[in-house]
Amino acid sequence: MLGRRPLLALALGGVIAGLGWRRGALTADGAVAATLVGATTFGFGGLPASLGLIAFFVSGSALSRRRGVPGEVTAAKGHRRDAVQVLANGGVASLALALGGLGWRGGSDAALGALAAAAADTWASEIGVRSPSPPRSIVTGEVVLPGTSGGVTPLGWGASAAGALLVDAAWTLAGDRRASSFVVALLAGLAGSLVDSLAGATLQAGYACVVCGQPAETPLEHCGQPPRLVRGHPGVTNDVVNVIGTAAGALAGSLVSVART
Repeated sequence: MLGRRPLLALALGGVIAGLGWRRGALTADGAVAATLVGATTFGFGGLPASLGLIAFFVSGSALSRRRGVPGEVTAAKGHRRDAVQVLANGGVASLALALGGLGWRGGSDAALGALAAAAADTWASEIGVRSPSPPRSIVTGEVVLPGTSGGVTPLGWGASAAGALLVDAAWTLAGDRRASSFVVALLAGLAGSLVDSLAGATLQAGYACVVCGQPAETPLEHCGQPPRLVRGHPGVTNDVVNVIGTAAGALAGSLVSVART
């Protein structure tokens, strides 16, 4: 970032984050984090990366406002993204673009892969819960409740592809006309969503009420009692899993970049 571009990037990031905060899509600290992520994305990735980020954020925020479905596992956080959520979903892409600015040739494809993975996971989570067929654990194949981490459905996989391709469409519309971006976004999005599901089913902490057995993603009291850990590790939250998924998407994107050269 040279000359006036850092200030312009910071200003644009602040405007977009401010609008997100005003519309209730971001908490106050989430807006600060979104400003930094947006500024880094525009500063190092230009308009293509910025529109890709906006496509993910706007579509994800809209989908997260949906009404719940009967029997759905309560999410760890609400629809308003806080700073941790913002960085968990957009931090890897911003880092990849910054490294690209320092000379890494695969930075742009890695960033596209990370954003495609973030969108793919969000779309799968928010749309997949409405699948007419019950979700099944990606590890055991057993039927699980809608919203269970690691639960997958055919509708969810289709939504993953759609979310990844939306990011690519925005990225391409802004001027990145490489035919390979379609392949990068689709493969990286599906790879990131797959890794996210695997990590959610095995590493992410899962809890159950000791009284009624109600599953949850957080250790908050239920039926007046603290829940018991039934899966994963206490320190591995959904935000940690999102970082793992977007990192996998970035890796897949960079590998496609290497294969193309």
